[in-house]
Amino acid sequence: MATTPMDIKKRPFSIEYYTKTMLPDGIFDTALKRQYITCYYTNTSGNDLANVTLYVEGVSDPGITVLAQTHTFPVVKAGASVNVRWLGNFEMGSPGKKLVSFIAMADGMESKRTLKNIFVSQTRRDPVTGDYTCTIEEGVLKVSGLQVIGPKEEWRSCKDKQDKCKPSMGPWIPSKVTMAFHANPPYAGIHGDLPFSDPWWKVLAWIVFAIASIVAIVAAADGEGTASTSVGGTFDETTGDVDCCTPSAEGTLDDGLTIAGVASAIATGALIVGLSDEADPWWRGQEKTPPVGKSEKTHAERVVAEFRYPGGALIAGAAYPVEVAWKYQRFTNVDTYAYSVAETQTNTHISDGVEISVPATYNAFSGPLIIETKFLKTDQAVFKGDELYAFILLRSPDGMHFYFMLADDGIRYDAKANDGVYTIGIPFEKIYRELLKRHFRLEGTWKIYAFAQDVNDATPDMLPEIAAQHIGGMMVASAIDINFDPSLPCPLKAQATVNIVT
Repeated sequence: MATTPMDIKKRPFSIEYYTKTMLPDGIFDTALKRQYITCYYTNTSGNDLANVTLYVEGVSDPGITVLAQTHTFPVVKAGASVNVRWLGNFEMGSPGKKLVSFIAMADGMESKRTLKNIFVSQTRRDPVTGDYTCTIEEGVLKVSGLQVIGPKEEWRSCKDKQDKCKPSMGPWIPSKVTMAFHANPPYAGIHGDLPFSDPWWKVLAWIVFAIASIVAIVAAADGEGTASTSVGGTFDETTGDVDCCTPSAEGTLDDGLTIAGVASAIATGALIVGLSDEADPWWRGQEKTPPVGKSEKTHAERVVAEFRYPGGALIAGAAYPVEVAWKYQRFTNVDTYAYSVAETQTNTHISDGVEISVPATYNAFSGPLIIETKFLKTDQAVFKGDELYAFILLRSPDGMHFYFMLADDGIRYDAKANDGVYTIGIPFEKIYRELLKRHFRLEGTWKIYAFAQDVNDATPDMLPEIAAQHIGGMMVASAIDINFDPSLPCPLKAQATVNIVT
C-alpha cells in the first residue's frame, strides 16, 4: 500500500494567539504562552487525495504541549497546499531546535509521519535594568537601551502619569538599540555559528522587539499582559523628539489586538530593513575584524545601531528607506576589534498592492459571501499558495471586526489551487448571532481589510549563510500605513466594501 503523499515543504511557523500575526521569521518564543504551530501541508502527487486527515503526533520538547486537533479535508487536489495550525503552550519549553511529528493519512494509503524542525527562543526581561535576553543553544543575545518612536503623548513612563494609566498599543518603531551576543562556547576564527544554523542574529533582536510590542498590546488592552506571557514591561526609553501616528482600532477588543499587531509587525520590521537581508552587522563585522592571534577566541560581540526614516512613512510592501548607523565590536580573550558603517537600506519585501473581488450588494442569508483576494508582486505576477500567510478583517457597520484566514488551496470556495486567488467563504448566519449579542446591525456597508506576511522559503539543504538570507514574517500587504504625523491616526484603509442586505 502506498504512503500518503502529503509533505511539509516549508518549516512550520508561529502565529501569535492574540494579535493573529506571524512572529518574526516564524520563530517561537517561550515568553509567549500560547502560539499556533502553523504550516502548509502539500499534496506532492499528481492525483487528488480523498478524506485527508492531518494531526500533530508530538513535540520533542516535553515542556511544549499541543492541543489535540485533527484537520480533515474531503479532497486535497494535486499540488495543493492547505494551511493548518495547532494551538500550543510554550511556557515551559526550552530554547533550541525542536522536532514536531506530523501525521497525514488519506483513503487507501498508509499514514505518513513527517518530522519538521521548529525554532524556539527564550526571551526574558530583567525588571531592574529593563534589559532583555534572548537565549538559544548557540548563546545569549542581550538587548538593552531600547529607544523607539511611539505615538504622541503615549510615551511618558506610566509612573509619571495619573493613576490607572495603561501603556499604549503602539506602534513602536526602533530608533536605537544595543545588542550584545555572548557565544556558547567561545569560538575561534572569523565567523561563529548562526542561530539555529539558519537566521542572522538580527532576527533574534527582531523577536525581542516583537515580544515587547505584544506584551504592551495585551497589557494595554486588558491590563493582563503578564497573564499570557512570561515577561512584563515594554520599552523603558523613547526618542522623545519624534512621534508617529496611532492605529485606528475601532470596534471590539479582538480586532483592536489584531490591528495593533499588524502595526507592530510593520514597525518592528523596520529593524530588519535597516540591518539588511543579505548579511547583518554581526556577519559583516566579523569579516572586517579577523582575529590576529592563532589562539584567540571570540567570547562576545556587540552591535549598537541607530535608525532614521527619511521617507516619512512605513508602508508594508513598499520600498521605503531606512538610514542606519551601526558599530560592531568583537571581544576576544586577547584584544578588542571594531568596525562601523553608516548607510541607507531599502525594504526588499515588496508587493504591488491588493485586488479584492466581492459583490457590490449581497443578501446575508443567500449563502456564504465569497471574497477573492490577489496579492500582487512587482513583476506583474501574483503571490501563490504557500508563499503567504494571508487574512482579512471584515468590519460591520457598527465597527465590529471579524478575522478570517485566506486560502489558495482549491478547496470549498477557492476555485483553483495555486492560482494566486486567496479566497474565503463567510457564513453570515454565525456572524449574525454575534451581532445580536451586542445589538449591532447586520444590514449596511461592510468594509474589508486585507493583510499578508511572507513565509520563509529556506530549504533544509541550504548552507546556513544562504538560508539566513531567507527571512519570513514581513508584512508585504496591509490596510494600515504608519506615518510620522502624530496629529493623524495611522490610516486604516478598506480595500473593498460590500453592502449587506436581508
